[in-house]
Amino acid sequence: MRFLLALAFLLLPAPLWAACSGTDQRLALSAVERAEIDARVAATPFAEGNHWIARRGSRTVHVVGTMHINDPRLDAVTEALKPLIAEADLLLLEGTRREEAEMMAAIGRDPSLTLITDGPSLIDRLEPQEWQSLAETARANGVAPWMAAKMRPWFLAVSLAVPPCLRGSPELTRGLDKRLEQAADEAGTGTRALESPMTVFEVFNSEPLEEQVRQLRAYLTLLGGEQDAILTMIESYFDEQAQTYFTIYERDFLQSDALPPEETRRIWQEAMEDLLDNRNRAWIPVIEAAEGDLIVVAAGALHLPGAHGVLNLLKQKGYALERAPF
Repeated sequence: MRFLLALAFLLLPAPLWAACSGTDQRLALSAVERAEIDARVAATPFAEGNHWIARRGSRTVHVVGTMHINDPRLDAVTEALKPLIAEADLLLLEGTRREEAEMMAAIGRDPSLTLITDGPSLIDRLEPQEWQSLAETARANGVAPWMAAKMRPWFLAVSLAVPPCLRGSPELTRGLDKRLEQAADEAGTGTRALESPMTVFEVFNSEPLEEQVRQLRAYLTLLGGEQDAILTMIESYFDEQAQTYFTIYERDFLQSDALPPEETRRIWQEAMEDLLDNRNRAWIPVIEAAEGDLIVVAAGALHLPGAHGVLNLLKQKGYALERAPF
């Protein structure tokens, strides 16, 4: 069930923020907390910036950090990037419409990807008081308890991470990745996926169900602050400081007392490896194999920074990196 709230907004699309309200958690930090967060961010390679240019010989790779949530401010970002998309030989995305269709078809064929289809439901896998609390939270978030009981813990947690104020918009999937894919279609630029559409499902379902349930307890202690987390993520993104949001969420997750501290840290570290580091490493050969001298890579903004982020991995391949306007 790993690494739920922070990456929910990288992995799943959500609609406009306008219907929600919340607090930017960066503004609520004390001076001591802010200094600690800033120090950790400063120690992270490529911690800021949503648009970088990697050059090696005649080859140029533009790396654009995307946000899968729609926001009116993306209009201007998309317009600024359209000439680049039109000029590019190829646009690489985490997934294209083709992969999305394949994923939906796979879920239709195999409900066990997201649902508990064998054995007891969550009602019998959790303690009575835990289930009662979870059922109330699910109901408050528009998920019927009987359906929540049948969801795989990671799928339920991701579903509950998106507050009701973000649901039901006709603009549901118009994050930056979707906008750039449309721009590529209009310009006749080819598109390709960086990975199989089933990669994320394989990662989430790699843990035995019993372990997913146990880890769900750590997540449940964080429920209630989703709107603040989303607002912080969105504002950090447009400030080109996604790593700051990520560092705040990491701190909050590690401070959860639902499991022993060493266990909570292990869950976090494994999540980092599975959902960020390993995927980033797997994308580099795809980027290297792409034909053409001008390639655009558009992926969730949290894939860019860090020692194992896409930017640092490209640097290790001999690319010179330069931050570009966004």
